[in-house]
Amino acid sequence: MHLLLLLAALLGHAFVWVAMVNRVNAAAMPRWIVQLLTFIGGVALVCVPLGFGWWTLRAGVDLFGDFRLQLLPQSMLLYLGTCWAASVLTVGWWFWRYVLHQKPAVLRYHRRRTVRLGAAASPECDRPAHHFLVHLPGNEILHLDMSERAIEVPRLSAALDGLSIVHLSDLHFTGRVAKVYFEEIVRHVNETDPDLVAITGDLIDDSELIDWMPDTLGRLRSRYGVYSVLGNHDRRVDVKRLRRTLEDSGVVDLGGRWRTVEIRGEQVILAGNELPWFAPAADMDACPPRSEDGRPLRIVLTHSPDQLAWAQAYDVDLLLAGHTHGGQIRIPLIGPILSPTREGVRYASGVFHAPPTIMHVTRGVSGELPIRLNCPPEMSHLVLHWVAKG
Repeated sequence: MHLLLLLAALLGHAFVWVAMVNRVNAAAMPRWIVQLLTFIGGVALVCVPLGFGWWTLRAGVDLFGDFRLQLLPQSMLLYLGTCWAASVLTVGWWFWRYVLHQKPAVLRYHRRRTVRLGAAASPECDRPAHHFLVHLPGNEILHLDMSERAIEVPRLSAALDGLSIVHLSDLHFTGRVAKVYFEEIVRHVNETDPDLVAITGDLIDDSELIDWMPDTLGRLRSRYGVYSVLGNHDRRVDVKRLRRTLEDSGVVDLGGRWRTVEIRGEQVILAGNELPWFAPAADMDACPPRSEDGRPLRIVLTHSPDQLAWAQAYDVDLLLAGHTHGGQIRIPLIGPILSPTREGVRYASGVFHAPPTIMHVTRGVSGELPIRLNCPPEMSHLVLHWVAKG
């Protein structure tokens, strides 16, 4: 019994500090503060159990024998109680998510296939070689999951039935994953022949690689345009130059603004929300008002799924987000651990319905650290469907 209690406390301890790290990385704080608090969280994760073990040895407490809680200091008891409560909540949430929870009713189907991209770097790349981490056994960073999800959108008009959107996010141009990988993703997007392409932030980590944009995102094609917003990592580069290069490459910047696009004779509102890193979000109060039949459709691009409540408040139909990388490393049976949002791993990836808003969170196509385990990158192809009334 003592062993079970200790294991439960250890699980709760890990949950508490990982939850802190997730939420720190969701905030719009200076980068050095985020890094410092993340480091503190990592140290606490390792050192607190070691300190507890050291104290019990010094105090002569036999954790596996005739151990009584009364032997522990009050502060330690309080922390253990917190860890046990966190453990119960964690196990309960896991059971609900992976055993009891069903896919949202709006998700008609989900199909997927995996392709390996960029295995050999192109000789004309200015940084041709992949980083050695890319080649680690089991690393899925080059195994692109080409995912297709059919989503029923309640207020979609019949004229827009079958509207297709390719959703990309988290490209993280660092040079660690060679340019050829992203060129091949562009080729696959264009072969999909979408109506729209939406790119939801964290495009780049290295200013020198802004010059990659024309040969990568600048070659994306769709019937009604390619649109983007920026994410937290994009603050590390010359943002004005990045936005200008994207616009010059044919990518429409939706950061903090909205526009109407006519698709099949219907008006669709496309808007951008880059909060909390770039303010303000698009002024949705200035958008054309809805008619009695729910038109026009409202689609918002954002980086973080933390903007779901904002989308609900502004009556958004479809919110497209990234930022989480799906956890980037998923533990079998447990799932993602790290997900830098206020909700932790709740919205790590997939389709979520929080009426009136449907949110799609993609795992993204790369990462600052080029390692993915049990969590391949994703090119998401969304097909929107009209729902017959009555």
